[in-house]
Amino acid sequence: MNTIKSVYYGWATLIAAGGGAYYFAKKSINADRAAKAEAEQRKRIAQYQLEAQLLHASNNSGSPPKPSSLPPTNRSKASVSDELKKRGDQDWRQQTDDAGQPSQEASMDPAPTRHAPEDEAQKTQEKSKYEASDVYRQRKGDRFS
Repeated sequence: MNTIKSVYYGWATLIAAGGGAYYFAKKSINADRAAKAEAEQRKRIAQYQLEAQLLHASNNSGSPPKPSSLPPTNRSKASVSDELKKRGDQDWRQQTDDAGQPSQEASMDPAPTRHAPEDEAQKTQEKSKYEASDVYRQRKGDRFS
């Protein structure tokens, strides 16, 4: 028969086992994430070095890129604007953004893809894909015959 002590003991055991499983699962997940982040960092550095070598080969400047110009290997979180400042790309600030001004943005759109229909035949041909091009006409007679 279950006594109150056995119920408490069962719940305590269940909670302790769940907490232990959670702890070790979280530890494993964090280790996997750290390994993936490190692999991604190594991949970015290798890509950057390859690009620097190709740039060096195309420029024929005579000296390989300095190690100080390579990206840092530590996991410091720098913002995109900080990275652009380091590279010297400052003209991204001069670009205009008309997202807050729809009338300005609409005037910069390319030419419309369709022209206004000239007659009724063109108007019926240029309906959307969800509209029927012909008017629905019911068949005459009994549908079961």
